[in-house]
Amino acid sequence: MQPTDYLLTFALGGAFVMGLLFIVMRREAQVNVQSGMSAEGLMQQHSGMGFGKAKKNLDRKLAAVQDILRRQNHSDLGSAEERFAQRREEDRIAEEEARRRREESDAQREDDEEEERHRRELEMERKAAERAAEEARLASERESARQLELASAESDRLEEIDAAREQEALESREAAQRAMSELQARLEREGAQSSDVQVSLMWNNYNDLDLHVVCPSGERIHGGNKNSDCGGELDVDANVRAETRKPVENVFWEEGSAPAGKYQVYVHYYKKHNKRRSKDPTKFQLIVNAGSDLMEFNGDLSMGDPIMLVAEFVLPSLEERAARRRELEQALLSAGGEIPVEMSEQEEARQAELAAAESQRLEEIELAREQEMLESREAAQRAMSELQARLEREGAQSSDVQVSLMWNNYNDLDLHVVCPSGERIHGGNKNSDCGGELDVDANVRAETRKPVENVFWEEGSAPAGKYQVYVHYYKKHNKRRSKDPTKFQLIVNAGNDLLEFSGELSTGDPIMLVTEFDVPTAEEREERRRELERQIQEAKGGVSSQSAAHEEEKMPEEVEEKVAEEVEEKIPMASEGESKDETTSHELPGAPDLDSLMGDNDSED
Repeated sequence: MQPTDYLLTFALGGAFVMGLLFIVMRREAQVNVQSGMSAEGLMQQHSGMGFGKAKKNLDRKLAAVQDILRRQNHSDLGSAEERFAQRREEDRIAEEEARRRREESDAQREDDEEEERHRRELEMERKAAERAAEEARLASERESARQLELASAESDRLEEIDAAREQEALESREAAQRAMSELQARLEREGAQSSDVQVSLMWNNYNDLDLHVVCPSGERIHGGNKNSDCGGELDVDANVRAETRKPVENVFWEEGSAPAGKYQVYVHYYKKHNKRRSKDPTKFQLIVNAGSDLMEFNGDLSMGDPIMLVAEFVLPSLEERAARRRELEQALLSAGGEIPVEMSEQEEARQAELAAAESQRLEEIELAREQEMLESREAAQRAMSELQARLEREGAQSSDVQVSLMWNNYNDLDLHVVCPSGERIHGGNKNSDCGGELDVDANVRAETRKPVENVFWEEGSAPAGKYQVYVHYYKKHNKRRSKDPTKFQLIVNAGNDLLEFSGELSTGDPIMLVTEFDVPTAEEREERRRELERQIQEAKGGVSSQSAAHEEEKMPEEVEEKVAEEVEEKIPMASEGESKDETTSHELPGAPDLDSLMGDNDSED
């Protein structure tokens, strides 16, 4: 409520109270006391207005007062509405002013913020430009430093490459000189010829590699076509029968007769001579002389690999080769050099030193190989002696085709041999239709710690063809404390051609294919036997001195080793038909137990 409303209320209330007091205290008022009322304290006025008139007067006055108040209220209400409208207008004006000020303040603030943002953006752009410039400067410095480092590293790398190339060229020249020296020695040993067009192949084991050269006409020169229509000739075909451990094969054309065109050179792995223990892969060297342009190639092959194309070269015509030689001589003369006529003394001395060093190196290698062969032969003799003792203990038979298995614990290994017909010889089929018999089946009940199993054919009765030999781990006898894996040795006599294999099996392993071998026909075995007997007689000096000298000059040292080895191999597997005096005269020396050879330290119960 407004203050005027409070004042008006107090005024009307006071007037009302004053009116009541005036009525009560009026002297001439006549008080009528009715039943239940007491007139004590009231003045007795008998000559004035009664209470009814006073009430009417009061009502009239009250009505007048109310009228006055009503009129006053109307005027106050109007003034109040005017004041309210005025105040509301003032408030509106004040609000508009405040809003305007706020808008102005907001606009000023936005302007300030925009200006501040713009200033910050400018500052950030300036700093970004400075940072970019600094980064560009640092990047330029780093790039310059990196370029310097790269240039230095590249210079060092080029120097290292040049040094490596020089070293490689030096080593290559030395290797080429050694290879050429070795090749020349082998060619001279075999009596091979040389010319301006020549292809030579050499390797270092008893395996049989074959050299094939395809002429520009398409004709192929090899062991089955040694003299070709294009003029080339294969004059050396090595290791058809494992004759040497330093073999060489050579194809040449008469000087100036090789036809111009494209030539292809192949190398074929023809046969692996297992009895010589030649390991695969077999590494080889191929030297090509294409019109006095020497080329060298290296590679390796294993048994079963396809024929390998090693090199291709184009041989110019004889006139082009002569023109090329004249150009080289003219270039040498224009450079102030001289065409060499003979080798200088220093070069001759250097070549002599290289030849002496190479000869010494080859002698050392040969001594090491001889020592290795001697140790291998002694180990084979011990193994054969042990096998012979076990076969004699079990009463087993021997023949020209025989397969024997031995191991050194109480476990049960089974020997399986598949004949060319497909029939399998094993413990469940001891006597086969192909003639083979399993006469010893060991350790069915853990009987011995030095068991042997043996399959044989009667002398000369084994059918020709391909045989397969398997070893099966049948049972482990735990009560004997036999440890796994069980190592074994397998010895195969394929028509007096002895092969030896080693392996190991554990319980649960699948049956193992150990080897495959071919048995020639009886006629081929007889021819081979006669050839061996002839070589034995020659080795014992049974030929004339002139023939022996001729054969000694023709046959290299490796062939003599081969004859001696075959003599030693043939004696232990001699058939029962030989006399006792012959077998005892060639008896092999005693050997330690196979336990020490195969690393089995198991103790017997």
